[in-house]
Amino acid sequence: MTAGEVPAAGDVGAEAPGPPCVLSVIVPTRNEAPNVELLEQRLSAALAGTSWGWELIFVDDSDDSTPQVVQGLINAGRPVRLLHRGKGARHGGLGGAVQEGFKLARGTVMVVMDADLQHPPEVVPALVSPVLSGQASLVAGSRYSWAGADAGLAGPGRQLLSRTCRAVVHLVLPVSRPLEDPMSGLFALRRSLLEGEVLEPKGYKILLEVTVRTRPAPVRNVGFDFAPRHAGSSKATLREGLVFLGHLSRLMVVNGRQRPGAPSPRSA
Repeated sequence: MTAGEVPAAGDVGAEAPGPPCVLSVIVPTRNEAPNVELLEQRLSAALAGTSWGWELIFVDDSDDSTPQVVQGLINAGRPVRLLHRGKGARHGGLGGAVQEGFKLARGTVMVVMDADLQHPPEVVPALVSPVLSGQASLVAGSRYSWAGADAGLAGPGRQLLSRTCRAVVHLVLPVSRPLEDPMSGLFALRRSLLEGEVLEPKGYKILLEVTVRTRPAPVRNVGFDFAPRHAGSSKATLREGLVFLGHLSRLMVVNGRQRPGAPSPRSA
């Protein structure tokens, strides 16, 4: 591949030799070239003490050199895979990218996280262990628990907005209340939880989509420090906020269609 060339759309990266794949870490990316290598390095270090076979899947909607950086990791033999979605194929935004990652995942457990290192890779084992042990079917990272912090939100205005949105979501979607941070983009779940489910994600809050449609139980929360962005710019825009409000309205309709007690929550 020559400098500046974008890999063709498709799943790139062969299954790495070693133990069977237990964990698939799915990272949607859009113009995150400065963060990719450090994310892989920190994740690899965090998982070095486990016996899990793992893979790191980048579903990339970038117009910068992000796919070339990811391809470099693949060429170096790292357990990395890449799906680059070109212009016109980026359906569903970041949530749609995560959904594509779900389809590619080989692991028993899937983790979703951002590429900007506001989600610390070091917390991944704490998210995955309760799912593997059967103690939970979904574990969400929380910026609001006693062990978490939301300092990475840009200023007190963003922090207040985030906490207000959390309260509104808990109010209008009671099924989300076991989640301390229903707006989180960091979570782990059993891959089997999604069997037979049709997801229709819009924007970047796919945890709510998964929760409303699958009603997972038990649910656990793991606190983490929401760090300042390592490099690049935030993807949170007014347009994304409007997309979220529209998606929330649709999820309220989906939630209202469920009869009390049916379907029963999916247990671990």
